[in-house]
Amino acid sequence: MIYLARRSNETRGKKSAMISCNKIFRLLLLAAAGVLAGTAPSVNVPMDYWGYAFLERMESRGLIFSHELRVRPLSRTAFAGLVRQAGEQARQNPERFSRTEKKMLDQLLGDFFDELNPTATERSPERHLLTWREKNSLIHFDLHANQTILSNRGHQYQPDALISETCGGGILRGTLDQTVGFYLDARNTLTRGNQKTEEHFDPSQGAPVVIAGSNVYQDQALAYWTWQNTWFRVQAGRDEIAWGPGFHGGLSLSGNTPAAELIRINAFFRRFSFSYVHAFLRSNLGSKYLAGHRLDFMVKPGLYLGATETVVYGGRDVQFAYLNPIMPIHIAQHHLGDKDNKTISLDLTWTPWFGGKLYGEFFIDDMTSTESLIRYFGNKFAFLLGGQFINPLRIADTDLRIEYARVEPYVYSHYDSINIYTNYNQLIGHWLGPNADGLFLQLGWQPLRDFRIELSLQQQRKGEGDADTRSRPAQGVEKKFLRGVVQKQKIFGIKIREQVYRDFFIAVHYRYADVRNVHRQAGINSFDHSARFELDLNY
Repeated sequence: MIYLARRSNETRGKKSAMISCNKIFRLLLLAAAGVLAGTAPSVNVPMDYWGYAFLERMESRGLIFSHELRVRPLSRTAFAGLVRQAGEQARQNPERFSRTEKKMLDQLLGDFFDELNPTATERSPERHLLTWREKNSLIHFDLHANQTILSNRGHQYQPDALISETCGGGILRGTLDQTVGFYLDARNTLTRGNQKTEEHFDPSQGAPVVIAGSNVYQDQALAYWTWQNTWFRVQAGRDEIAWGPGFHGGLSLSGNTPAAELIRINAFFRRFSFSYVHAFLRSNLGSKYLAGHRLDFMVKPGLYLGATETVVYGGRDVQFAYLNPIMPIHIAQHHLGDKDNKTISLDLTWTPWFGGKLYGEFFIDDMTSTESLIRYFGNKFAFLLGGQFINPLRIADTDLRIEYARVEPYVYSHYDSINIYTNYNQLIGHWLGPNADGLFLQLGWQPLRDFRIELSLQQQRKGEGDADTRSRPAQGVEKKFLRGVVQKQKIFGIKIREQVYRDFFIAVHYRYADVRNVHRQAGINSFDHSARFELDLNY
């Protein structure tokens, strides 16, 4: 593996960066306090919440319309607004909802009771371990527990692996005097089994791992505060973020990366919304940051356009040009020396008929019109096409998802290794990485509110090179898609999930993988079986 060289002054200016960041945060706090005082803040809905799938189904059926669904996580206020839309449709056109959909909607109306009924005095149907109310303040505390048993067998697992993961933690969220909202989700996972893991705190190896005897511990937390009014919202703290229409992966901000400390600003209008983020990434090479903004526009109900600009930069202080939410990143990067990793993307989501949604995204890392689009290595792009079809073959409570992604060679890479498109050791963009493509099909059936079964089929190809190994060919200037030994995978999966009690889920997932040229080593093949049993409780 060939690693890129790093400048010798990678640690210069750390003290000044800390001072500058403190000043910037103080300015943001003062500005937000002046603009947003006296508003009703709202925290976010976690990205693994089951209700997102319901909203996507409603959008594909033409029962709700929103230009905000391509920016996640949604705030609870925005999420509740879409649930309200679905509820109004259910009252006006009850024949368009199946029995399962009505029951799922009823559960969502309960989960967002506080947001849908801000003046109500009765107790919310949403369960909490502890709730504290006083005048305009409200705090909920929940316990979260998860137990997973994972069995991996096959040629890639020698010996076969049997792993237990026990996760416990708490979730604290609320609003204080209708002025500030806050959210804390802190968890610790204990892993036991015959996996090969070493203790580390190096971001290049992933999230921190602590070893105590035969036990492996990993902790994680989301923690942030928010201020907002009817058209403007500010968030600061540690959280996840994903932009774009992709389901199985995203090209710009995919949600594939671990959470990061960030400043997030959203502005809402009738037909469009504006999003901005500045995140502090983790790297073993020094200070590293991500800045980006996105515009979502509703051309008409059911037709949405999105445009995104991002930049990864590092090795120096926070740049105020990137901290300016409305400053075009393309221009800012030129004025800062044209040395950072800038990207843009355009996406479209279209619901041409009731029960069908099509979407696509085109991502540009670098592009020049003076060279061949296909052969020149500097033309680094990716694209994603997909669709969701509700009740195909007129079978009630089913859904079919098809999605294809292709990432050209050298996408996400950069000649300066601090600017590679990663946080910790994971890509911020599509998990396939450069020089790869993948086709994903998923068929789901949910005959009951609490029971769902999914069948999935994937086909993936991966050629030589990763984002952190090369930014251009070793010789010449030509690229070739899937050059070198290609790893090919065919993966079949089945997942069964049951909600045995409100917010208490049991899931079983089996996956079979046929892998050729494992890790791109010619002639090394593998046939693997993976089984996962999971209990998840939020109380």
